[in-house]
Amino acid sequence: MGVALHGVAVYAEDASIVRATQVDGTVTRNGVPLKEGDVIQRDDSINTKEKSSVVLTWSNGSILEIYPETTVVLRGVMFEGDRKLETTLLGLEKGRIFAKAQVPDNIFCHFEVKAGNIPVSSQGAEFAVNYVEADRKLTLWSLLGVVIADTGTNRARIEDGQYAALKAGGAQVTPLPIPDKTREALLKTSNRLGGSLLIEDVVVSSGGKFTAKIGGVKNRRGNSPYTVNFKALTSGGSGKIKTIRWDFGDGESTAAKETKHTFTQGVYVVVLTMEDDRGEKATAQVNISVEENCGC
Repeated sequence: MGVALHGVAVYAEDASIVRATQVDGTVTRNGVPLKEGDVIQRDDSINTKEKSSVVLTWSNGSILEIYPETTVVLRGVMFEGDRKLETTLLGLEKGRIFAKAQVPDNIFCHFEVKAGNIPVSSQGAEFAVNYVEADRKLTLWSLLGVVIADTGTNRARIEDGQYAALKAGGAQVTPLPIPDKTREALLKTSNRLGGSLLIEDVVVSSGGKFTAKIGGVKNRRGNSPYTVNFKALTSGGSGKIKTIRWDFGDGESTAAKETKHTFTQGVYVVVLTMEDDRGEKATAQVNISVEENCGC
């Protein structure tokens, strides 16, 4: 039930299986050495020693890198079929992680890391968290997407390209731009771990199979009423688009390369259909969930 990031649709029907896909140095699970290929179960505690790290991969697409001298507990992975929502709960007891909380376009993601008493949640972002247990402080960087942290006294919303230093019960914090060197390091980590569902593919003008992809969507979940931007992306074919059609799943449609649409509460399948001047057709789709209060 793996996820392909380029061109192959994957449809999840169950919660992800989480595996250790790269183990460097001394890494233990519940005190026992962890090996590549091992399946991580609920309440397993992963600990990395000095100069050691591990990459965990979710079969539905998410990826987590655990840095040296870090302890992470997998609290659970759940899948709600009626809401098409995969929820991952993690406990960060100390140290640093980098998460690519991403799933295929046909399901939704709630990825939550509880660092001490501060829950950090995302619906599909790429972000890093560093938690200093002794000081009960965390630093949160959002490379792509939105990440929300609840300190108990305030709710911090970290947009992509921002970071914030937080403490449970602390004062309101204003997120700041990520310094260039830190951003470069995060991008390097992201690229090393693999492709991202949040990054739009480079458009190829012509040649090869004609394919379509939906871009422009920052967040696939939102509060009702929810306005979403869409962008039609193509590669291959003749390079000249003859027709574009968007069907929003609520009986409305439009024809434009870039558009936006407002949804009321519910789950919608948005379908993009395109045809080039040679008659080749291509389609793409993405699910949008609009809720009374999604917490995102």
